[in-house]
Amino acid sequence: MKIKERFLTTGIGSLPYLDPVKSAREVCAKFDIPFWPQLPKRGFKENMYVQYASGLPALIIDENKKKVYIDTTKDLSEGLGRIFEAYLSNDYTSFGLGKDFAQGFYEFLDIAGQYKPNYIKGHVTGPVSFGLGLVDEKGKSILYNDTLKEAFIKLLEIKAAYQIDKLKEICKNIIVFIDEPYLTSFGSSYVNIQKQDVIAMLNAVIDKIKSKGVLSGIHCCGNTDWSVLTETRVDIINFDAYSYAEGLSLYPEEISGFLKKGGILAWGIIPTSESVLKETEESLFNRLTQEIGNLEKKKVPRNLLLSNSLLTPSCGMGTLSQDLTEDIIKKLTLVSRLAKDNLAQ
Repeated sequence: MKIKERFLTTGIGSLPYLDPVKSAREVCAKFDIPFWPQLPKRGFKENMYVQYASGLPALIIDENKKKVYIDTTKDLSEGLGRIFEAYLSNDYTSFGLGKDFAQGFYEFLDIAGQYKPNYIKGHVTGPVSFGLGLVDEKGKSILYNDTLKEAFIKLLEIKAAYQIDKLKEICKNIIVFIDEPYLTSFGSSYVNIQKQDVIAMLNAVIDKIKSKGVLSGIHCCGNTDWSVLTETRVDIINFDAYSYAEGLSLYPEEISGFLKKGGILAWGIIPTSESVLKETEESLFNRLTQEIGNLEKKKVPRNLLLSNSLLTPSCGMGTLSQDLTEDIIKKLTLVSRLAKDNLAQ
């Protein structure tokens, strides 16, 4: 699968709406590549960590206290065995997305087919962020529990594959983003994990996605060691181009190599904060062209930068107001139109 068009728009995942039907219609009507909406304001189960934790043994979800953890004092063996059995038998349904965890997904399946999109997008919480964000009963990240680590990576692979199978019922051209906000902490004293371990975990999920014949992406909404992402087998790198394009430009050789292999940059050029209120579509388009120019000055081929680019908001919009979200989406559409009309190869 290839994306032939330039500067198509898509979103990260979360939206601030409560109505899953309205949300699904919004993304189908306003994005070139519609995505199923995560709706965290509907309830704690739609939190990006809780949403993908269902199926783990000894999982405790306290919706009142907004707390989720794994109680490792309990016997985990039977539950872990079920995950591995499902994985080895390609039984993705047993651990798919529950309707009470992802109502937007199921409404999207019903509605997106009516729009007949050329492409659609799903997403899964990345293994690094999931493993660091989900803890045991003592508050320790389960990333450092080797038994749970192997199991939750398999669980994330299953949930990605489940999405793809469902999404293929309405569109053959599918993209799945791996959401990795915690990659911004990689290399700090707070995260004790080696680069090759990060790459291996990411590649496990990437390979499962690509084995289903669809494109994989990684979304990181802050600064990180971008060589980690370029050394994976991912197809799309989505970054906050509004705030962190300078950080990405420190890796021109890696970005050039990524693009030459057919990789795509998804520019998060529309800020998902009140900063968007001081911007116009022209100022954001100028910002985009400036950042493309900065990479071109560092010998990243211009033709590849222009032909292998998508546009997105800088991050998810689940915590924002509806008015701010609608302004972001509107400006994203207008910037995309300017880019399609004015950025010739």
